[in-house]
Amino acid sequence: MASTLPPPTSSLVSGLVFKGKPYDVTRDDPRRVFQQNISRVREYIEKRLADFDGLGTLVELKLGDGSEYLSPPIFIDSTSTTAALLDNIPDDVQPGVTVNIMPEYILDVIEGRMHAIHAFGKRAKPPCRGSFPMCFAPGGRPQATVNADKLYPQDLPKPTEDVEQIKRDLQKWGYAMVKNALSADQVEILKAAVEEQAAGERLAGVAHMDGAHVHADDQPNQRVWSLPNKGDEFLDLLNHPLIDAIMPWFLGNAFKLHSMGANIARPAKSGIYMHRDQMGLTPETIDHAYLLNAMWYLVDVTEERGATRMYPGSHNKNFAPLVINQVGGSVPAAAPAGTCVLLDSRTWHSTGVNTSDTTRPVILSAFCRFFLQAMENYPELMNAETKAKLSDRQLGLLGFRVPVRDGKRAQAYTAYNYPGADFGKSRASADVAWLPNKTNGKS
Repeated sequence: MASTLPPPTSSLVSGLVFKGKPYDVTRDDPRRVFQQNISRVREYIEKRLADFDGLGTLVELKLGDGSEYLSPPIFIDSTSTTAALLDNIPDDVQPGVTVNIMPEYILDVIEGRMHAIHAFGKRAKPPCRGSFPMCFAPGGRPQATVNADKLYPQDLPKPTEDVEQIKRDLQKWGYAMVKNALSADQVEILKAAVEEQAAGERLAGVAHMDGAHVHADDQPNQRVWSLPNKGDEFLDLLNHPLIDAIMPWFLGNAFKLHSMGANIARPAKSGIYMHRDQMGLTPETIDHAYLLNAMWYLVDVTEERGATRMYPGSHNKNFAPLVINQVGGSVPAAAPAGTCVLLDSRTWHSTGVNTSDTTRPVILSAFCRFFLQAMENYPELMNAETKAKLSDRQLGLLGFRVPVRDGKRAQAYTAYNYPGADFGKSRASADVAWLPNKTNGKS
């Protein structure tokens, strides 16, 4: 994959100019690289042709950008049980799927740098989100997810306050429901804060109206991002004991907040987009979850009101829905207001379609392992007034340095702060004597 970094600027120090290296990619001929990438993709398809069996369609794969970079199409005939690679097709035959995509993006999928759904959904023309992209998954083509009618409804997670049952549900099903996580009064406080903030952002013309997966004539949902910077109510939610009961067990110590926002689902007829929350963390793995999302229900969330659709048990198997933009065999995670739904980042799910006549606000607070870069950069985003009131707990969760108090370091995320790390430029003669019997600045 080509670097997305801006090109280097002029060197600041004479003598530190790095030119003439044989691996300098700026010297590569783009058209030669393009042809090499085409050959690599075709070689992969030939070698893994069995992964394309049973698609039930004829695929026309055009490698290029449709204008400057062009190549003859590759045809994959998967209309019968066994897929076949064709150089051409009769004039009276129409492909069932036509995809135009640069070969480098397919190589990104094959080699684990980008998820197939992202590559073919965001880089291909037209976007392709069916079974075909998953044929390039590095772990092999996933099996179809298990439909709800193959499961026993009485076995699926139900709202509970039993912490051990919550853990068992997460392990078995990839999600769990926490009963009475918020009282009725707390629901009203948080609901008012979300709806008023959303209204304020609409009034200011900065609202994020998320229409990425709805039809053009449908109403987009509203997203409200970076909630810890938008009211004390959201800072207080970071004090919830559920965080202490579940997150260290699931993510390990020193976890942190990945993002905290609200999703206000508006009445609509479309909007299904099945995904895993950690699809962007490549290479894809089902061995470990990197995030756990806590979804706080601020109204009674029913199937009609757009309850999150889940594929139970899809978190630890090489599964994928056959169709990304359909409900398929998923189940709605319906529950009363005050429930907190915990979602493993490997579980296939989607915001439901809100077919009611009223909105459905939910707070989403995703926590991640300490070594991941948070989606929301709170030290940069947060205003000075809010920073000044943060507790040590909130500092740690939001990615700030937690002060050492009474000689003790808090068990929360904090960037490394070794001796000298925050000391600026200060040069001395290189023959200054070493200091004996010193370790980490202490005698």
